Amino acid sequence: MISLPTLTGLAQSGSWDNVKHNGVRTMGISYKYLNLTNPADKSNQLGTTYFFPEFDFVKMNLSAGAWSWSYRNKLPGDFIGSGVQLVFTGEMPYYTYRPNATWIHNFIGWWNIAKNVKINDELAVAVGGHIGDYYLDYSLAPDVYYNPHGFYAGIGPVVMVDYLLPSAMVVHFESSLAYGQYLADGDGFGAFPAPLISNTMLELRTNSKVFVGLEYVTFFNRGDDPFRGQRIELKAGFRFKK
Repeated sequence: MISLPTLTGLAQSGSWDNVKHNGVRTMGISYKYLNLTNPADKSNQLGTTYFFPEFDFVKMNLSAGAWSWSYRNKLPGDFIGSGVQLVFTGEMPYYTYRPNATWIHNFIGWWNIAKNVKINDELAVAVGGHIGDYYLDYSLAPDVYYNPHGFYAGIGPVVMVDYLLPSAMVVHFESSLAYGQYLADGDGFGAFPAPLISNTMLELRTNSKVFVGLEYVTFFNRGDDPFRGQRIELKAGFRFKK
């Protein structure tokens, strides 16, 4: 016979209230594998791979009508990782120009904010907005590049989905589609069709602070140049109350 306390424990295992960082702002510190490629020019492109630290901030609010947000900035971790490479190898490959190498980067960061529109005992769905900056580059020579090239502001919608697993683990998904408004260092607004930028992340979050994640950033080139760069990251780390 199953006792009442046992039944109560089973019921609680499916509650958002048992998710440790629910309603709390957290900082993620992780180590990532980063891969940059251009599948639109496979025969010529130079794929590059790096191992860098990563930092992010998240507030996950898993209750009806609540707002959640995330902030990611690649600059600190990529710069610190490149500085370590400089100390040990005398080079900073990530910031060194190389023909046919893809660069998708940011300087200010990527923000997502969304409001829960559906939530039950296992699933939470939120919709909202994304804003961020993106630097896109794929060059044949220092002054010869494929478009879209340059610095863009990306603005568009975002969806967040959280799914509750046993032991209060959460599968978290975010995906945005942003219109890339040209800012600087390219052909200029109107001279080349603005890209649509897709920014997606998937994480498994645990109550033990450990998390693992996947990020995929790419864009839809609405012109004719063979440039559709992609930034893929695999990471593992810890999330702390901030």
